[in-house]
Amino acid sequence: MTTPLVGFLGYGRMAQAISEGLDRSGLVPYRRQLASDVASGILDGFRERRGIAVAADNAALAERSPIVVIAVKPHQVRGALSEIRESLKEKLVISIAAGVTLATLGEYVPEGCSLVRVIPNLPALVGKGVTLITAPPSTDKADLDNARKIFSAVGEVVDIPESMFNEGTAVSGSGPAYFFLVMEAMIRGAVRLGIPWDQARKLVVRTCEGAAAAALARPSQNLADLRDQVTSPGGTTAEGLLVLEEGGLTAIFHAALKAASDKGRELS
Repeated sequence: MTTPLVGFLGYGRMAQAISEGLDRSGLVPYRRQLASDVASGILDGFRERRGIAVAADNAALAERSPIVVIAVKPHQVRGALSEIRESLKEKLVISIAAGVTLATLGEYVPEGCSLVRVIPNLPALVGKGVTLITAPPSTDKADLDNARKIFSAVGEVVDIPESMFNEGTAVSGSGPAYFFLVMEAMIRGAVRLGIPWDQARKLVVRTCEGAAAAALARPSQNLADLRDQVTSPGGTTAEGLLVLEEGGLTAIFHAALKAASDKGRELS
């Protein structure tokens, strides 16, 4: 029997995305993954489709996996870790639970285990995620590098101090929802102008994708410069930007990010 390398304690949507990314990249194929979940019926389907191994329970998963990804809901983390604590010695434990700090996690894992905290975002589902990562100074460098490799399989990994996790999550964690809202608003506006819904959706989503690609291709260029390349004096874009600026778009985004950050701090 193949020894599993990564065990997923909880196999919800985000764990499924990470699992798929690991297999797709070739870093950790399905045959070297193990999962446990209270919804055992879900795992049966994935065992058949993906060939991923299923542990009898959380304790069995922790015993067999040198790397354990804690992917249960935040309110379940303490109970799950308490259940498997003694099986985590000398293991790499990676938590993706929002709002559960390293200090809290440290209370429920044994000495000698490497601890890493990450916050992936929704685009990890399609391999385009951004994952925030942090770890205590005591975490072994090789273990931290392994954690980075795992989440690089589903997108970019950004090292950030835990003291900035609430702010970072307000941007990358909540950010996709903001962009979906902006795209939805643009689609509705396009439909109001008479463009059929399916065409409006394609125009907006592809334009958003292209704008992001242009910004990524020019990392040292100020975004205002890119915007100016689209904005002719006295032209249509200038008129549209004026409406957005008069509506306080920048201030609204500042307020939204602060509200999300404050809420994250409250929940932590």
